[in-house]
Amino acid sequence: MKRLIINLLLIFFLGVLLYSGYQLYSIYSEYQKGRSEYKRTSEEVVTKKEEKKEEKAAEKPAPVETAPIDVDFNKLLKKNSDVAGWIYCPDTVVNYPVMHGEDNELYLHHMVNKEYNFAGCIFEDYRNTRGQKDPATILYGHHMKDGSMFAMLHDYTDQKYYDKHPTMWYLTPTQNYRLDLIMGYVAGEKDPVYSLFETPKQMQDYLRSVKEKSTFKPKVTYDIDSLYNIIVLSTCAYEFQNARFLVIAVPIPIQ
Repeated sequence: MKRLIINLLLIFFLGVLLYSGYQLYSIYSEYQKGRSEYKRTSEEVVTKKEEKKEEKAAEKPAPVETAPIDVDFNKLLKKNSDVAGWIYCPDTVVNYPVMHGEDNELYLHHMVNKEYNFAGCIFEDYRNTRGQKDPATILYGHHMKDGSMFAMLHDYTDQKYYDKHPTMWYLTPTQNYRLDLIMGYVAGEKDPVYSLFETPKQMQDYLRSVKEKSTFKPKVTYDIDSLYNIIVLSTCAYEFQNARFLVIAVPIPIQ
């Protein structure tokens, strides 16, 4: 009888071990599938620009600011017409297409090809009008445990990290933007920013109310009253239940 109990326990623990191993393998496979798909998409449509050598002062023309990458939106839109843009931050994992669906559910757990993947996509709030015409445009991304998607946003709790990465770029089919990051802070899931604001003044009043909460001091400062639209980068945080970490960016049109 004792031997039977021991054998049953061994079978039970072996089953638990096998199940746990399967679960870990499934999670790893999901991460790997997501990374591979985004790497493939990036290689297909993104071209990094070479840094130009400094010219002599007398020959140097008036500077024209451009993004550090080019994106083939014709090719990307053939993959999926829901593509809204591409977000890029040098020397980080952020190099992703941005989607705009009919709701905020589809791209939460689906990739550009609409295949299920827990990592999902970076996506604009479906209520936003394309073209950064709203007082606040929100881009959502998961805080993945492997550091992918928008996990790096939480690194902006460190001033030194911000100092190395004060700028991102948001490219769209019609206009490219330099994103000057001006604030980062922890918020709740029902923070007023998720209302998108009806007027620029509401957005400006909101920025004044959260300015002191910022985890970093920006290199470039703006008169809040001069801002008519912002881009909000949003991901999950773990300071409290349903916390979010938000990074506020000012979109500056460039070529």
